[in-house]
Amino acid sequence: MKKIFLYAGLLLFTSIILGGCNIGPYECKLKESNIYTNPPTNESSPSSEINISPSVDATESTELSPTVEPELEEIFQNHNIMGVINEPTAPTIFTISENRLIYSIQDYHWNNAHGKIPGEISLENENGDIFGPWPAEGSPGQGGVPDAYWTSYPDEEIPAGTYTIIDSDPESWSQNSATGGSGMSRIFAVK
Repeated sequence: MKKIFLYAGLLLFTSIILGGCNIGPYECKLKESNIYTNPPTNESSPSSEINISPSVDATESTELSPTVEPELEEIFQNHNIMGVINEPTAPTIFTISENRLIYSIQDYHWNNAHGKIPGEISLENENGDIFGPWPAEGSPGQGGVPDAYWTSYPDEEIPAGTYTIIDSDPESWSQNSATGGSGMSRIFAVK
């Protein structure tokens, strides 16, 4: 009988040291570097820091809470359906009257139907403070042009003020007369 208890104790100790804590259909729980679980259920059991309780079957389906997407508001956009050329001749500027949590910035890089491997997007305020740069992800544009849309997800709050959008590749950034020569962009903030 002593061998059985010794073996069980050794197995429990080894499992804890190796970080697993699963022992057959049982598991231990750790709290603040001490072994911890609910009080023992057997009245005759002595009080102890270790409590072994049935574990959850790993094959059981567990429902994960869906990620709640934030409610967004478009705070700037200068896109249009006219033909585009590369290399803006004017800065792309927008103003916000209150602090805003920026969710996404999307620049358009049609680049003569070639797109462009995504780079980075930043914001610069009127004091010269730079926010970012944030890496951009590419997605297809009109006609399936690869990497025509560059989208950054800053998840950063910026203060009220006037900002210039800085694109890491202005030579391929799309613009036209309807934008006044500024690079095409769209910005969403969390409401």
